[in-house]
Amino acid sequence: MARFAYIPTPNTSSIVTLAECKSHLRVDYDNDDVYIANLALAAKETIEQHTNRKLLSTDVKQYCDTWQDAFMLYFAPISIVSRIEYYNTNNVSTTLDASIYDANIFSTPSTITLSPSQGFPAVADRAQPIWITYNAGYDSASAVPMALKQACLILVSQWYENRTPYVQGRIVSEVPMTAKYLMETYKVHGLGMDNVNYYITNV
Repeated sequence: MARFAYIPTPNTSSIVTLAECKSHLRVDYDNDDVYIANLALAAKETIEQHTNRKLLSTDVKQYCDTWQDAFMLYFAPISIVSRIEYYNTNNVSTTLDASIYDANIFSTPSTITLSPSQGFPAVADRAQPIWITYNAGYDSASAVPMALKQACLILVSQWYENRTPYVQGRIVSEVPMTAKYLMETYKVHGLGMDNVNYYITNV
C-alpha cells in the first residue's frame, strides 16, 4: 500500500506571532527575533508531523497505487477535494467524474467513497496511477485550536532555553510531555497514518 503525498507550495506562515512567542519566553529585547521566529516555524512543522494535520491552508497531492489506497486522506482538516485524477488503461491522464465518488471531508480522517451504484474505473499498470488534489488546514491562525498553539509555544520555549541537545547530562531535544499531550488530542489516527511519506517543493 502506497502512502505518499506531495506538497507543491508549503504554507510558511506561523500559527503564533513573534509577540506571542516573546511574551511566553519573557523576552523584551529584539536581538533574537529572527531566531525565535524560525523556532516558531520549526515548532509548527513538528506539530504537523506529529498530528498528521496541516495547520494552515495547504494544497496537497496524494498519490495512490490502488483505489483502496485512495479511501483515506492523510491530512486534516480538509476544506475541499479539488479533483481526483488517474491514468486509465491506455496510460492517459484522466479526471474522475465527481459524480462517481463522495468526499467525506467532515470526518477525521476524511475519506473518499463511491457514490451509490458507481464503480471506480480500471487504472494503468504503473506506480501511483491515482492522485487526489485537496486543500488541508485551518483558514487562519486564529482558527487553529488553542491547544496546538500552546504546544507550539512550549516547543519554542524548550528549544530557545536549551540550544544544545544535552544540558548537564539531561537530554532536552525531545518533545516535552506537555506538548505531546496537547498534540495527541488532535492526532489524526488511521491505518498506517504514522508511515506517510511526503515531500515539499520550496518555490
